[in-house]
Amino acid sequence: MFAAFHRVDNMVVIVDYNKIQLDGFVKDIMEVAPLADKWRSFGWHAIEVDGHNIPVLQAAFKVASETKGKPTAIIANTIKGKGVSFMENNPKFHGAAPTPDEVKLALQELQ
Repeated sequence: MFAAFHRVDNMVVIVDYNKIQLDGFVKDIMEVAPLADKWRSFGWHAIEVDGHNIPVLQAAFKVASETKGKPTAIIANTIKGKGVSFMENNPKFHGAAPTPDEVKLALQELQ
């Protein structure tokens, strides 16, 4: 609220919106959607992007740098554990480290 009120336009927040919290899915515990609209309601310029797409993220930063008179929130829609079959979208791995065997399997899948 401070940043929007004072028109801080050189501030960018990235929200890693993977839709998981420590003990489960956000939608089941306390839904926050529509997230971008909530940032906008507090006076921020909000951009929703695929958080796994680097060129799209770079474009969002360019738009943010060109946005004057308000801060920008980049809502990066991501998938927790992307690329590892047993970790993808699995709340278990939001707050717990994989076992040594799981690390080996994950590294194999990511190659």
